[in-house]
Amino acid sequence: MRFTINNSLFTKIVSELHKLCSNKTLLPILSGIKIEANKDGAVLTGGNSEVFIEKKIPLQINGETVVEVHEAGSVVVLSKHFMNLLKKLPDDIEISSDNMQSVLIRSGDIITRLNGLAAVEYPKLPEIKILYSVEADFSSLREVVKQTIFAVSKSEAKPVLTGVKMEFEKNKLICTATDSHRLSRSEIRITNSEGSHSFVVPSKSLMELLHLKESGFATVHISIAKNMIVFSTGNTILYSVLIEGNYPNTKSLIPTGIVTKMTLNTKALIAGIDRACVFSEEWKHNNVHLSMIETNVLKIATLSTGIGMIEEKQRLSRVEGIPAIDMTFDGRFLLEALKEIQEEQVTISFCGLMKPAVIEPEGNSSYVQLISPLRT
Repeated sequence: MRFTINNSLFTKIVSELHKLCSNKTLLPILSGIKIEANKDGAVLTGGNSEVFIEKKIPLQINGETVVEVHEAGSVVVLSKHFMNLLKKLPDDIEISSDNMQSVLIRSGDIITRLNGLAAVEYPKLPEIKILYSVEADFSSLREVVKQTIFAVSKSEAKPVLTGVKMEFEKNKLICTATDSHRLSRSEIRITNSEGSHSFVVPSKSLMELLHLKESGFATVHISIAKNMIVFSTGNTILYSVLIEGNYPNTKSLIPTGIVTKMTLNTKALIAGIDRACVFSEEWKHNNVHLSMIETNVLKIATLSTGIGMIEEKQRLSRVEGIPAIDMTFDGRFLLEALKEIQEEQVTISFCGLMKPAVIEPEGNSSYVQLISPLRT
C-alpha cells in the first residue's frame, strides 16, 4: 500500500476517528484505525464495541486532487501516536506499508515508521440486510437529536433509557428521551417512510452522529437492520448497535387539563435560571423556585445557607388560566431544556400540584418537554 494525501484533510479525519477508538477494550486492534487505499481513494475506519465510522476520501474534492494512490492495500495503525505525529508534520504526507507490520510516513524530509497491525484482524463491518430505510435532511436530524439526547438516563440501571427512542410514523421521525424525571420529544419530516417502526439508539452513538462534519444541505440515509442502524451521508457511514428492551409508553405521560399557562421571553428566562443556579449548588437537585407574585410577573428564586440568596422578577408576555404558580424544579434540567429552544418565546404549562410542567416553543407543537417538580 502506498498513497499521498493532503495533510490537513487526513489529520482532521484521523483526529475525528481517534476520539471514537477505545484504549480500554478486550480487542487491542480497536484502539487503532484501519487505513485502506484503493482505485477510488482512501478509506479510514475507526470504532469500538458499539459504533463504527467509515470515512471515504475520494481522489478529488471540488475539482482538487487530495489523494494519489500509487499502490492499493490496507493496514491498521494505533491511533494515539499516529494522530499526535500527523499534527506535527509540515507538508502533505505519503503513507506506505509493505509487510503489514509497520507503516512508513513521509512528509518532506521527515521519515517516520510506526508499528502496524494486519488489516485482516480488524473486525469486518457487517453486511447488513436492510429491513427498511428513510431519508432526512442531515441538519434537521442533528437538531432533533440535540433537542432530546440530553434527557437520556445517565444510569445503567435501565439500559433502554440510556438511548433515544426513534419512531418512523407517517413520514415523520419522532425522537423521545427520558430518565423518568424529565422527558424530551421532538419530530421532523422524513421521506420514504412506510408503516410504523420504532427502535432505541444508544446515546453514545448519537453523540458521534452530532460530531460528524457534513454540509448543512446534506441528506442522510437511515437504514434499519436486525439489531443495527446505519446512518449514511456524503462520504461517511456510521454503524451502531441498537438497544434491546421495551421502551416505556411516553405518550401517556404528557398531562392534560392545564391549570396555568404562561408565555415569556426564552433568552431572559434562560439567563434568570442560570443566575439562580449559582446559588443552588448545595441542593442535590439544584433547586430553583418559580412563583407568580402578580397576575403577570414570575419570580425566580433560590436560597443557599452557605452562599446566599437571589431572586428576580420577569414580566410574562401572556398568562392563561389561574395565575397561581408556586413550585420548585431542578435548575439544571430547566436550563438543558430551554437552551435547545430556538424560538423567541417559550410557553410553560402547569397541570396541577406535583404534576410535570410542559415546556414548548411558542407556536411549535412538534417539540415538547416535561419536567417533574421537586418535593421540598
